[in-house]
Amino acid sequence: MSPTVIRRVLWLVLLVALPVPYWVFEGGRAPTLWLAELSAFVLAMLVAEGGMVTQIVATLLTAQTLLFAGLTWLVARAVARLLTRLPDAQRSGVALAAAALVLAASLLPLYRSPLVAGGASVNLVGLFQ
Repeated sequence: MSPTVIRRVLWLVLLVALPVPYWVFEGGRAPTLWLAELSAFVLAMLVAEGGMVTQIVATLLTAQTLLFAGLTWLVARAVARLLTRLPDAQRSGVALAAAALVLAASLLPLYRSPLVAGGASVNLVGLFQ
């Protein structure tokens, strides 16, 4: 795999599975993809109904989503750059192993949100249910 493909694969895996801290009236840990989904729901509510509180929540969620999307991009870029030091034959295997490790870890109860399961820790599947 080329460094560009490795970077994109790692970025997608981090967007889907890396727990990031967020805060909207109460804190939690969730992947950036979940924050993006929640942002889309709140933005749709803002367009349909308006309101100052909805605008504040939409702004907070969207800002955090964009921040963590950028940060995960930088992490994926740094890891891909480090992997370019490996021989071509090993680079793909190490990148796929790292992606698999992150995805496997997402099956542990790493995520917590007051909006899901009453704030109890859940895995990635439980977060999106």
